[in-house]
Amino acid sequence: MNSQNNINIIPKPTKVELSSNFIDLKSLKNIYLHNNSIEEINCAKLFQDFLSPITKLSNKIEEEIEKNGIIIKYDETKTFKPEEYLLQIKSNNTVVLHSSSTSGLFYGFQSFRQLCPPELEKYQIPKETTIPVCRIVDLPTFSYRGMHLDVSRHFFDVSFIKTYIDMIALHKMNVFHWHLTDDNGWRIEIKKYPDLIKKSAWRVDRTGQPWKKQSPILKNEESTYGGYYTQEEIREVVRYAAEKNIMVVPEIEMPGHTSEVFAAYPNLSCNNDTLPVQPGTYWPTIDIFCAGNDDVFSFLEDVLSEIVDLFPSPYIHIGGDEAEKKYWKTCVKCQNRIKSENLKDEEELQSYFIKRIETFILSKNKKLVGWDEILEGGLAKSATVMSWRGMAGGIEAANAGHEVIMCPTSHCYFDYYQASPNNSPVAFGGLVTLKKVYSFNPIPEKLQKENQKNIIGAQGNLWTEYVQTPERAQYRVLPRMTALSEVLWSGPGVNTYEDFFSRLKILENRFENLNWTVSPGSFTVEIDGRYNKETRSIEVSFKSEKPGEKIRFTVDGTNPNQTSKLYKNPFLINTTKNIIAGIFLKEKEIPIEYSKQSFVFHKAIGKRVEYHNKYNKKYPGNKNFSLVDGLKGTTDFTDGSWQGWKSNNLDLNIDLGEEKNINFIKCGFLEAHGSRIFLPTEVNVSFSKDGKLFSNTLTQKVSSGKENGAANQIEVVIENIKFSTRFIKIEAVNQKICPDWHSAKGGHCWLFSDEIIIE
Repeated sequence: MNSQNNINIIPKPTKVELSSNFIDLKSLKNIYLHNNSIEEINCAKLFQDFLSPITKLSNKIEEEIEKNGIIIKYDETKTFKPEEYLLQIKSNNTVVLHSSSTSGLFYGFQSFRQLCPPELEKYQIPKETTIPVCRIVDLPTFSYRGMHLDVSRHFFDVSFIKTYIDMIALHKMNVFHWHLTDDNGWRIEIKKYPDLIKKSAWRVDRTGQPWKKQSPILKNEESTYGGYYTQEEIREVVRYAAEKNIMVVPEIEMPGHTSEVFAAYPNLSCNNDTLPVQPGTYWPTIDIFCAGNDDVFSFLEDVLSEIVDLFPSPYIHIGGDEAEKKYWKTCVKCQNRIKSENLKDEEELQSYFIKRIETFILSKNKKLVGWDEILEGGLAKSATVMSWRGMAGGIEAANAGHEVIMCPTSHCYFDYYQASPNNSPVAFGGLVTLKKVYSFNPIPEKLQKENQKNIIGAQGNLWTEYVQTPERAQYRVLPRMTALSEVLWSGPGVNTYEDFFSRLKILENRFENLNWTVSPGSFTVEIDGRYNKETRSIEVSFKSEKPGEKIRFTVDGTNPNQTSKLYKNPFLINTTKNIIAGIFLKEKEIPIEYSKQSFVFHKAIGKRVEYHNKYNKKYPGNKNFSLVDGLKGTTDFTDGSWQGWKSNNLDLNIDLGEEKNINFIKCGFLEAHGSRIFLPTEVNVSFSKDGKLFSNTLTQKVSSGKENGAANQIEVVIENIKFSTRFIKIEAVNQKICPDWHSAKGGHCWLFSDEIIIE
């Protein structure tokens, strides 16, 4: 056998030995069970069902015959690690699957499945029925490999929930996090509180309107949109998931994101107001369980008692995120609770709330899971933390000895765009591309080494504000789920993105046969340029999220076509160029989108910059070289070309190296009010021949654009300078505070700059 590891399986197996030989699936006649255990019998059913279009397999309990059969061995005495399996495809037309766990057998079958023709997924007889002779030894890196689904914003029926579980199973992931309650609808039957499904599961229908702009509820308008799962349906889903080695973790939100409850039980709120279930955006989520009302805890304990009976999972997720405490500050009962429990403030009141719920959950032999806000005010002693607001909460919890599940928005929020918004269905915002997901490492570098074991895994989150249909849900998660599955199974950084992408193209044939909707992903060409002082030129290179696809480009600002130059290797430019590039697919005459990048040559390019106010570490651009590297940014402030200052001025000196005649200075800035990015109020430039004494200050006032308008770039130009100088001091004055008309009025605002052009 050759030790080539090029079998097209995702997640990529730990170890593969591949032969040049093949066996014919039609030659398989029997399944030989090692000890006739229920684990082996269930695994045999998977093979029998999957291969039924081409061969009828009978179970045999007799001694294994190593020819024309599938041998399944469930042996707890062997030293297999958790979830590990051995799969052998032997040249004598034998398949051997060996593990000491049910999950290991299941995952071994999933690998076998991906070796087989994709037509079998729709029970069709394939033209080709051979699979390669190989030996696979495989086990996961992380024990928790999850996918989340929000069914509050939009309800999905049991049929799709099972499909979603099928998707999780194919990827060898093992957790389904079911977000069952939130402000837009309560989705689970609770026998003791029937009004939850009568009143809290339904809202007025606004599906034809944008999520953030849905019109108010009309007087006496009937609530007809929503749904819920009966307890029998819940049990059905849990059984179905268990057959696929998937743990279902239910989430019941508290203390915030609970306004839908008050449609049925207003006495549990601070204000005792009967609220309608909200259509569309409900923000800020100021309605909250009253932490001073013991009836709230009785209600939640009753609810959780029924939840515990329905879900065998060791985890119960209680949310805990985005709990706006406005009403706690004015509620007499809540303030009395703070006094009676000797609490410091409302943050500690939230901690009291969570810890009290944790005590009850522990009494039911379950473990509490919450979003990283449960750290605020003090973390419950045995809680597991889901870190979504970045990695910081996860680091804090892991260093304190708690289990952590990583799901930061930067890599794991699949409701975000995965490609250019110009060519994508509307999403919540943000940008999490396939390649970004694949680059994810759940274990932060800053985490103390001895605490890395506390990171038990990660999950992808699908919030459904902009996901109304099963097809859109699949589109959002595929193939980003695929990338995450390999990170969590094979380990981050073990395989290259290019290798993963080549296997993904094969796997997508299987998705097609399963009738799963898959996003085509990003067609953006990343145009990169690096100035070389020695050659006084910029080396330009292209890359994309679709390695292997053709990229054509122009350098004169015109759109490329099929006859334009084909990109093969990086190239040099030494004059100002406007480059446009696109990915040319075989069936497309023009690209789906064009990428544009301007490279500007000027007197300051490559010169030394001295910062008086350092740029923010979150937005360093090309660091000390960024504003004089010849690279203009786009309207995306995360494109790597922008430097940002939070509430500080841009204040720096540029050393031209020698005295030069200066005619004009152009400073590039970004305006994006939605991201708190504002233009400077003014730009000041002054000049010096020795770098110490600056004079001849020139000022250019700057006016802001349209309030909350589209993101735009401007250049502040100071003309007719006509000075000879070596040093130039530039100061751009930050607005510092968001204006009163802004949604974040009084908050810090940003100043962003991409290039300072001096001629």
